[in-house]
Amino acid sequence: MTTPLSPPPSLDPVLFDTREWPVVYGRFPELDEPERVDRILGSLDRLLDHQQRFVMVWIPPRHDHDDEPHEDEKRSVVWLKQRKDMLRRFCAGYVYETADPTLQALLEGRLQTVRKLYGFPMVVVSDRDSARQQAQAMLAC
Repeated sequence: MTTPLSPPPSLDPVLFDTREWPVVYGRFPELDEPERVDRILGSLDRLLDHQQRFVMVWIPPRHDHDDEPHEDEKRSVVWLKQRKDMLRRFCAGYVYETADPTLQALLEGRLQTVRKLYGFPMVVVSDRDSARQQAQAMLAC
């Protein structure tokens, strides 16, 4: 599969950075951000519609995953179930970037549970350089 010269169009520029395409940096929105679930899921849909292989480097929010409103969590789970095949086809992996050792340990524990559901590599790193290296390794596989 060839990599296009340009990244996918119309991703939310506040949440997504595609300057290093096919490595995409995504920032999970905070609870108080307007239309946060629509913005992130809509951008992910456009990313998948682009039908090119990519790696997501996620920057976690300040709030804990358990603080997510039930309806938002439910929408995200439904989205994932509906797009799981496309995600597995085009996403070479997820890299979570955080320098917080407590959050790193928390994410590692959660990833043990969800790696099988997603079906692609998921790692936690502490800085941007490590994220870049992991992303490139995932794309090379």
